[in-house]
This record gives sequence, C-alpha cells and structure tokens, in this order.
Amino acid sequence: MKKTTIIWLMVTCSLLANEPSVYGAGNLDSANPYGLTSSEKHILKNSDEVKDLAQGVGSVKIKLSHINENYEGLRSVTEAFGSKIAKIDSKIRVLEENSLAKDESIKTLQQEVADLKTYVNESRTLQDANQDKIKLVLGELSSLIDSINSNYVSKEEFKKLEKKIEKLLSEKKVSLVSSKSGASLLKEGTKLFNKKSYSESKLRFAQLLKKNYKPARSNYYLGEIAYFQKAYSTAIEHYKKSISLYDKADYMPSLLYHTGISFSKLKKSAQATQFFDALKQSYPNSKEAKSLN
Repeated sequence: MKKTTIIWLMVTCSLLANEPSVYGAGNLDSANPYGLTSSEKHILKNSDEVKDLAQGVGSVKIKLSHINENYEGLRSVTEAFGSKIAKIDSKIRVLEENSLAKDESIKTLQQEVADLKTYVNESRTLQDANQDKIKLVLGELSSLIDSINSNYVSKEEFKKLEKKIEKLLSEKKVSLVSSKSGASLLKEGTKLFNKKSYSESKLRFAQLLKKNYKPARSNYYLGEIAYFQKAYSTAIEHYKKSISLYDKADYMPSLLYHTGISFSKLKKSAQATQFFDALKQSYPNSKEAKSLN
C-alpha cells in the first residue's frame, strides 16, 4: 500500500512538470509569461528579438518609401532644371553667334566707311585737278571763239553759203538726171517712190515732165508724192493734170481715191464726195471702192 502511494505521487509530479499550469504557467503567448523553463525563456527571448527586428524592418521600409518618393521628386526637379539649363545654353550660343556676326558686320562696315572716305578724298583731289583743267580749256575755247568771230564768216553768212552749196548740189543732180533717158528716169523714179525716197523720186518725175515723157503717169506720181507729204492742194493739181491727159490708166482707182481724201483733208466735202462716187461707179470692184462701203 505504501509502495503504491509513492508511485502515484511520482506520476502526479511528472504530469505537473510536463503540462502547463491551469493558471498560465509556461504560456509563451501570455503578456507576462512565468514559470518558464530555460528553453522556453530562450524561445521567448528570440521571439522578442524577431518582433523587434520585424518592427525595425517595417520602419526601414517606410523610411525607404519616403526616401524613394523624395528621390523621385528630386529627380523630376533635376530634370526640369536640366532642361532649363539646356535651353539657357542654347540661347547663350545663339547670343554668342549673333555677337560674333555683329562684330564681323561692324568690322565690314568700318572697312567700307574707310574705303568710302578714301574714295571721297581721291575724288575730291581728282575734281580739283579737273576744275583746273576745265578752267584752262574754257579759257582756250573762249580765245578760239573770239578768233573765229574775228577771222571767219558770221552765222548769217554761213547759212547763205550753205544754201548756195545746196543749190549747186541740186543743180549737179539735175544735170546728172537730165542726161538720162525717159525710160531710165521712169524706172528710177518708180523704184525710189516705192522706197519712200520722195525727194529723189520727185526730181526724176519732174525731169520726165520737162522731157514730156509719159506726162500723165509722171503727174500721177508727183501727185502721190505731194499726197504722202501732206501737200494736198499740190497733189490735187497733179491728179487733175494726170486725169485730163489719160483717164484709162491702171492707177485711176488710186488717183480718184486719193483725190477724194485730199479734198476731205481740205474740208471740201462736196468735191470729195464727187470723186468717191466716181470711184464707186467706174471701178466698183477695186479695193479702193470697197474700202468706202
């Protein structure tokens, strides 16, 4: 019996040693654990250190997050400043280039001004020299004019002499022309008329009248020369002589037409109408008659 009681006590003590107390002894999760073994105490100490370490890591993470945010902000500001600095550098380069260009322009302008001053000075010197030469030439010219006035003919006398020379030349021309045959004079006169060399043509047809060679045609051409020189009265006189001598010539449409125009230019409408009517009746298909329609 005594032996059985001892065994029971030993079992009971063993159970009490291995199981937590109903009052919380050995509870590691308790706020204030007690009744811990050395192993439990070591576990509890490690657990506290892990908690402290976890709290430290969390705090570091938070700080790292703040630092990262600050870094991103600083990076954005730095980039903005970098962009502004790049723009400022670009403006500085432009200003430097413009400054260099202006310096070159100023140098060029200064050189041009210097060259212009040199040119003006040279021109002034040359002008002064020319003025002296001009004065000298004017003096010589004045002396020459005085000499001419005293030793040569006057202007009126010179004109008289000029007319005499023209007359002599004209007489020489007439002499040369008059020596030619009527056929040659007619050919030359017509050719010169077509070239509008009216003075030379007139000379030949006048000689033809003197020779009485084809007077009707010669008067017609003399009338035409007077017509184109706007001497309408003279033209009408020659036209009348021509038509009175021969009214069947091939130039009759032109003669009638120009006679009518000549009277019109002289403000003689009635006579002009008579010749225009005669043209339309006698030569209705001519270009001159058709021009009146």
